[in-house]
Amino acid sequence: MLKEYYLNTNMSKVKQSETRTIWRSQITPADYNPRKITEEARKSLKANIKANGIIGGMVWNEQTTNLVSGHQKLGIADEINKYNQQTKENDYQIKVEVINVDLKKEKELNIFFNSKAVQGEMDYSKLALMATDIDLRLAGLDDIDLSMIEIEAPKDVNIEIPTFEPQAEKIKQNNDQEESTQEDSEAKKEHVKSIKEQVKQGATYEGDPSFTLSFSTYENKVFFLERFHLSGDTKYIKGEEFADLLDTL
Repeated sequence: MLKEYYLNTNMSKVKQSETRTIWRSQITPADYNPRKITEEARKSLKANIKANGIIGGMVWNEQTTNLVSGHQKLGIADEINKYNQQTKENDYQIKVEVINVDLKKEKELNIFFNSKAVQGEMDYSKLALMATDIDLRLAGLDDIDLSMIEIEAPKDVNIEIPTFEPQAEKIKQNNDQEESTQEDSEAKKEHVKSIKEQVKQGATYEGDPSFTLSFSTYENKVFFLERFHLSGDTKYIKGEEFADLLDTL
């Protein structure tokens, strides 16, 4: 009796899903799933699954048989097992977290699981200290993550970043650049004007249309954004919109 009392009082107050092993043929990938993934990200995910297997993240709604979360993982598992969705050939078993909800709640959960807003942000200064102990690509980090690691890395830590120059070498290059003669500011302005004029005339430029702006602290980021009447939690803004804000100053 005493043992039963302790078991009841120690039960979690947070509702938890049931883990179950089911057949792949019991799962229907949700046709409304809005999550997209780049080919590069998919290659990284596949490499991780081959190295470590599928670890969590598969949520299945028993009421509708729809997969709520884990579509990319399931697609890779299908590929590895040579599963045929039409004929159910090469059916295989897979572990899922089971929920039992209506379609409205299922769609809300699907968006929630895919939302970056609830996944938090990386502390790149801490991640930089981990970089020498892990395979950065198998960890699923993209080029933006890698560049942020290099920026936030302590100056006395030498880190080899894939696709980026070694930190020590880059620091040396930056120091050399600072010591060299700076281009005349008027010449820079003329160069910018020239590019703008070429764009107006229909010239096109190829390359990555984005860049990353980093601050040493969250407070500095908030202070900077509030100067432009933007929320301190702003994560993305179109360059053209920001250029318009700069023109108003």
